[in-house]
Amino acid sequence: MRKYIFFGTFLWICLQLSAQTYPKDNNVIRILTYNTHYCKGGTDPGNINDGNTRLLASVIKTLDADVVALQELDSAAVGRGARYLLKEIADAAGSGYVPYYGNAAPFDGGSIGCGVLVKNTLPVKGIQVIHLPGDETRVAVAVELKNFIFIGTHSDLNDEKRREGAQIVCDWIGKKSKPVFLAGDLNDSHRWPNGGVVFPVWIKYFDIISDTTGNSIPGRTDSGALIDYVLLLKNRKASKIKVLRTHILRTVSVDGKSVDTATVSDHYPVFVDVKF
Repeated sequence: MRKYIFFGTFLWICLQLSAQTYPKDNNVIRILTYNTHYCKGGTDPGNINDGNTRLLASVIKTLDADVVALQELDSAAVGRGARYLLKEIADAAGSGYVPYYGNAAPFDGGSIGCGVLVKNTLPVKGIQVIHLPGDETRVAVAVELKNFIFIGTHSDLNDEKRREGAQIVCDWIGKKSKPVFLAGDLNDSHRWPNGGVVFPVWIKYFDIISDTTGNSIPGRTDSGALIDYVLLLKNRKASKIKVLRTHILRTVSVDGKSVDTATVSDHYPVFVDVKF
């Protein structure tokens, strides 16, 4: 009996560890969105250092995402060591990620913006940075791949400019024949009163395919702190997409150690596994 109890306990531990590492199935595209908080850690003011950058990159590496939308990036900012944060994250994450940065606004001699990482095993056919309005000007980075289009963005806090920006993105998409995924920190929620301020625009064109259980901002217990999403355009190709798995990732095993992602950034990473 002891032998069976030991074996059962061992098996349970193995299953729990497997669940924490979120292994990716074969022939799956894993989409990830992650607001980096400029790699300052999970609190303000936080610290700008290589350790925080490597920690965030280790989460991406563990998840083995194929395409990643990253928000709150800086490039060539004097007070931050003139770093190119997106490239530093890509290098630390390994897996041959190619960075595509969108310069949204000037900052400290350089710029801030958002970006996309794409594994070099997925050939990129074209890139476009779509400039968006905002009290702090914004962008959407659109990457066209062989089988789909991926857009990473970070919406503004100003309601009207956020609404205008969403419509600009939807107009740009037009009648694309490929599947189109949009991912990012949308600073809006379908759970807000009246379905959100801007979400009625998004929902007209897209379906939500990411996890909507709980919040994507650590420490928030109200129902309105879900603002990080992955969306899929409602076109004829959408019916060919199978959503296999999605999680707002609050803990993950990195190199055998459990990491509370609330300590990594002030947003949780959100991933979706899809199959064509």
